[in-house]
Amino acid sequence: MAVGLDIGTAFLVSATKDVKNDEAQVEVKSVRDAFLDIEADSSVINMLKMSNVSYVKEGDSVFIVGEPALSVANLLKREARRPLSKGVIASGELDAEKMLVLLLKSILKKPQVENENVFYSVPAKSIDVDMDVVYHEAIFKKIIESFGFRATAMNEAAAIVYSNCAADGFTALASSFGAGMVNTALVFQTMVGMAFSVSRSGDWIDQSSAKAVGSTATRIMSIKEKGVNLLDPSEGDPKQIREREAIVVYYRNLIHYVIDSIKREFKKDNSQIELPDEIPWVISGGTAKAKNFLEFFKAEFEKERDSFPIKISEIRMANDPLSDVAKGLLIAAMNE
Repeated sequence: MAVGLDIGTAFLVSATKDVKNDEAQVEVKSVRDAFLDIEADSSVINMLKMSNVSYVKEGDSVFIVGEPALSVANLLKREARRPLSKGVIASGELDAEKMLVLLLKSILKKPQVENENVFYSVPAKSIDVDMDVVYHEAIFKKIIESFGFRATAMNEAAAIVYSNCAADGFTALASSFGAGMVNTALVFQTMVGMAFSVSRSGDWIDQSSAKAVGSTATRIMSIKEKGVNLLDPSEGDPKQIREREAIVVYYRNLIHYVIDSIKREFKKDNSQIELPDEIPWVISGGTAKAKNFLEFFKAEFEKERDSFPIKISEIRMANDPLSDVAKGLLIAAMNE
């Protein structure tokens, strides 16, 4: 067996396969990266039992993890907490590590062999915020290996190339639009050249849109996840058009921010990679799941194509934007 583990700000995703069985299918599991602590009185516990919501009681508190944490938070008009923020372990979240243990246990089976390989994703160094990737990487390695696995970190965006670009000789520009950040990597025949992350992504869209229209980030996220047509924000509930228009504004801003960041970082890159005349740009991540995102992205890119330093043959969506990082990590783990 081998495992790929995508550690995202919004979701944790695992991909597993029995390497001894050529006909075995890849099994994908995911859990929302969220938790909620509430007072452990008998009425709350009864409500959770009646709703079949899993929980962990610790002292005077009950901890709910995953998707149910959001549902209960909305019911109680509270904000669910996240153990990760902007792609790494939240520095101010004291319960982060023990919640991550619970979340990971829900998507990782017990190792089938001693020191079974787990490749897990880590973000590239951020170019716009001070971010401690070293601590983040070490804590996840400790947690994963405490389950009996052998853990190896891998660049998140590079994993997209592994799962999507075999026909391209594993050579591409890849960007993963997650909740906490956008990770970008330039990969040539599996070798990572330029790699960086930016702190703007899905959460930034939610927070910025909420501030612009006087709403909440939770409400904006709910509207966004229900579906916003980036080419026609008037589509949908007329009462939410201001929110949808704000979401489109910040999606456009995010795309140009990523394009401009690639321009700057490519000029500074010293990897000396000799690229083919043209390479594909593969897009992935939950934030890229918005309706017509690819067409919207292509239209914005065309405005800057002439000044873009890398010749792009095509811009295409990953086969499965939500699980292809985990699947790419699985491929790397299987070939270790």
